[in-house]
Amino acid sequence: MNFGLQKLVGDSGMERKRIDDYEPGPIPSPKPVDRFGFIKQEFNTSPEGLSKSRTANDHEREERRVRKWRKMIGIGGSDWKHYVRRKPNVVKRRIRKGIPDCLRGLVWQLISGSRDLLLMNPGVYEVYLFLIFSSQKVTLVRFF
Repeated sequence: MNFGLQKLVGDSGMERKRIDDYEPGPIPSPKPVDRFGFIKQEFNTSPEGLSKSRTANDHEREERRVRKWRKMIGIGGSDWKHYVRRKPNVVKRRIRKGIPDCLRGLVWQLISGSRDLLLMNPGVYEVYLFLIFSSQKVTLVRFF
């Protein structure tokens, strides 16, 4: 790879170097990341340590957390309001620990109240989707 760069000498007599051919340096080893892509602070950075970062204990802890959340939510969110009123500190603590991936969408609907609106107004969401997509098709037809 030649970029046509050369060695330059400035007025001060100091030499500024430009390289004719770019030589890439060594590629740094990848840093360990958690399941969300954030860099982990680990002391063991060997390949064996990185592959064992999610141990059986982590999986068991995650499964226990999911079971607790499912019990707290109930079927389709039926127990959510009751649990929030009865044990708000438990709900707050569990939210701060993290909502399990498999339940995150439902929990956000329950927290925001959008689940209640969706159930109180059946079919409205689908109508809005239809209107949005039909207007986009009309717009596409106009431009093409």
